Amino acid sequence: MSKVKTFFADPLEKTDAVLAVPPYFSAIERQAVLDAAKVANINCLRLINENTAVALTYGFFRRKEFDEKKERFVAFIDFGHGNFSTTIASFTQKKVKILAHNSDRNLGARNFDALLLDKISDEFNSKYGCDPREAPRVRSRLLDAIEKARKVLSGIKETDISIECLMEDEDLHRHLAREEFEEIIKPDIERVQEIMKKTLKESGLKTSDLNCVEIVGDGSRIPAV
Repeated sequence: MSKVKTFFADPLEKTDAVLAVPPYFSAIERQAVLDAAKVANINCLRLINENTAVALTYGFFRRKEFDEKKERFVAFIDFGHGNFSTTIASFTQKKVKILAHNSDRNLGARNFDALLLDKISDEFNSKYGCDPREAPRVRSRLLDAIEKARKVLSGIKETDISIECLMEDEDLHRHLAREEFEEIIKPDIERVQEIMKKTLKESGLKTSDLNCVEIVGDGSRIPAV
C-alpha cells in the first residue's frame, strides 16, 4: 500500500491524499477534481469540504485546550479574493461538529477592488476626460495599486494611491481613508453581514455563545456583525 507523501513525490508513484474543495462545488466540479487527481496519479481517498478541513485542523492542534464534555463554539470566517464563507463548529476533546455553514462564491476582496476602481475611474474620467477602465493595461495597473492600498488599510487608517502616467500622460494621486473605503464597499459589507447572521441563526447560537472567531481567508478587513 502506498505511503502518504507530498505532491512533490515521484509522478510515476501513486500518492494517497485527501483533497479539500470549496463547499459550494457542484457534483460536476467535484468529479472534475477527482478526474484531475487521477491524471496527476493521485489516489484521492476522499473529498472533504474546505470548511470541514479547517475545523478538523483547528480541532487537531487545539484539542488539549478543549473540555471533555463542555462544548467550545468557534466561528470561522474565510474571506478570500473571490469567495466568502462562514462556518460555526463545536469542539470537545473527542468530537468536532459542524453546526452551520453558508457561502457566497461571488463575493470576495475583488468585489471591494471593483467598487473602488469604479469610484476612482469616475473621478479620473471627470477630471481628465479618459476612463482607466477602457484600457486593459491601465485597468490592471490601477487594480494592482488598489489591492495594495486595501491591504494597507487593514493595518492603518489612511494611505495614498499614486500612479505616474496612468493614462494620457496624466498622473493619479488619490488619498484614501479607511472610513471612506468602508463607505464605498458598504453594499458588499452588508452582504457579508447577512451571511454571517444567517449562519449564526442556523447554528442555534447567540453571538454571546461564541468562544472565539477565527479569520482564515486572505481578503480584507471586515467589520463585526
